[in-house]
Amino acid sequence: MGPFGNRRQRWLALHAGAWLLVGVLASGIWLIAERGQGMRTAFWPGLLLLLLLIPLALHAAVVFMAPGRRPATPAPGPTPGPTPDPERGERALATVLFTDIVGSTDHARQVGDRRWGELLDTHDRLARDLVGELQGWLVKSTGDGILALFDRPGRGIRCATALRDRLRGNGVEIRAGVHTGEVQLRGDDVGGIAVHIAARVMATARPGEVLVSSTVHDLVAGSDYVLEDRGAHALRGMTGEHRLFAVLH
Repeated sequence: MGPFGNRRQRWLALHAGAWLLVGVLASGIWLIAERGQGMRTAFWPGLLLLLLLIPLALHAAVVFMAPGRRPATPAPGPTPGPTPDPERGERALATVLFTDIVGSTDHARQVGDRRWGELLDTHDRLARDLVGELQGWLVKSTGDGILALFDRPGRGIRCATALRDRLRGNGVEIRAGVHTGEVQLRGDDVGGIAVHIAARVMATARPGEVLVSSTVHDLVAGSDYVLEDRGAHALRGMTGEHRLFAVLH
């Protein structure tokens, strides 16, 4: 609900308690005034207490009806990955996952448009579900793949391997690339060198392979992931060579 919703609840609870207290006191004084003898002076305090209920009720209604201030609505990103409510140009550390369906054009031609559309729907649904389960941000679909961000490299690897394994059952093979670095948050999209590196890592992967950068390899050291060295590669558009590792399991 957030801090502002909690504040509103506290106000309403305070009003309810004050209403109850004033009501009890007023009722008690009215009873004394009614049953007592020569105690007409108790009428006015009782009336004043009852009148207090009116401003209390009005203020409670204002608190209840007025739109409370809320923190900026977070983008559908990872939790607690890239900072919520990203503004154009802001940068954040994230794990970038790129996937791609291998031989999508040939596959579409072989199975026909209708079946290919069904396979793409299955791909998109599985990708959306997996990214959500792993608290990631599905930035966009690339037509025959996805771009997603995660707050931890292990979650990016798990998403890639799970998506690969589940799609195999539908006769679809993918390749994936995972890299961790600073990304530039651009509203509903992301950019930056880290995104380009992840895309190049994915393009280097063989069918059914999940490749990760040396950065991801170092970050998941000591975990249960088994990574096999695939050597140094010159990634298109990137300077120098980049050591890549394949996820075995």
